[in-house]
Amino acid sequence: SVESGFRFRDLEFAGGTVGRIIGTTTAFWDVHGFCSDADAGGCVTSAGYPQNYGINQACTIIAMSAGTIYVQSFDTESDYDQLTVNGVTYDGTAETPQGVALVGGDRLSWTSDGTLTAKGWKLCLEATTTPEPTTTTPAPTTTTTPAPTTTT
Repeated sequence: SVESGFRFRDLEFAGGTVGRIIGTTTAFWDVHGFCSDADAGGCVTSAGYPQNYGINQACTIIAMSAGTIYVQSFDTESDYDQLTVNGVTYDGTAETPQGVALVGGDRLSWTSDGTLTAKGWKLCLEATTTPEPTTTTPAPTTTTTPAPTTTT
């Protein structure tokens, strides 16, 4: 069973717009800001996904365990609405963080600007599995000593 914790904080923006920052924590992600909640299946999305995300959104996502990013969908405004993973920035639709390896504590950050929006993204963390150690037992060795020979 995956336990989730929720944190809420209301903010007031210029012009009186009120927003709510939602934070969630699962076994896979710790999410802070304007992203959709992380789910128990290891996925996190831009706010509103699969509908368009909003303008002027930002969030930070922290990997809680080791794994590899599996991109289910990625569509952002090229050059302006960006997801950064381990210092590499992704935007548009051409390049995605598919296959990027993460360790616990790695950060992803998302920002959208104040103009156009797009469908956004859905990323899942496929847990890295450590293979069980294998042990091999060498086969026992036997030595044979020839029987002594006698001559008469």
